[in-house]
Amino acid sequence: MSSGSIPINSLRKVIGQYIIIRLKDNVKYKGKLESFDQYMNCHLSDAIEIIADEEVSRYGNIFVRGNNILLVQLAVDEL
Repeated sequence: MSSGSIPINSLRKVIGQYIIIRLKDNVKYKGKLESFDQYMNCHLSDAIEIIADEEVSRYGNIFVRGNNILLVQLAVDEL
């Protein structure tokens, strides 16, 4: 297994769970991970946008481009 596949394997384990994605510009999205691809492009449902630790917007489904992702973590509490 190459080291490049480790993040993909970790994402595969959390499909269906709530995650937080932090982008390079410090905007965060919290939502349920529905799917992703080999580039770490992520599809979230029940997503909310968080800026400066405040909820800004609620979305049904969003698509986050993998090249903008800085960090992915499990959400402590579900929406």
